[in-house]
Amino acid sequence: MLRIDEDEAHVEETPQGVWVRGWIWVERQALWSCDAMQEAKLRSALAQIPQQRRAIYLAHCVEGLPYSAIAAKLDLDVAEVQRELAAALLALSTALDEA
Repeated sequence: MLRIDEDEAHVEETPQGVWVRGWIWVERQALWSCDAMQEAKLRSALAQIPQQRRAIYLAHCVEGLPYSAIAAKLDLDVAEVQRELAAALLALSTALDEA
């Protein structure tokens, strides 16, 4: 399921299209179900992403810290935390999708 909030409908235009910010529904079980091979890929991918990006991912996804707390802890603005988290999630997703 995809949801785009009304206030986020138009974020940035590029010559190729328009970026929008949306929400994607993922069942909690799907996030945590992982076999040994996937876990090894995840650990390897985590080791390869930049240290700050990894710290942001772990703080948010493992420790459950909100963006604002991570931003304060790392002396970043919230938008940078969101960008770094998105980049981390993309890198990890790509690594898990590779055969």
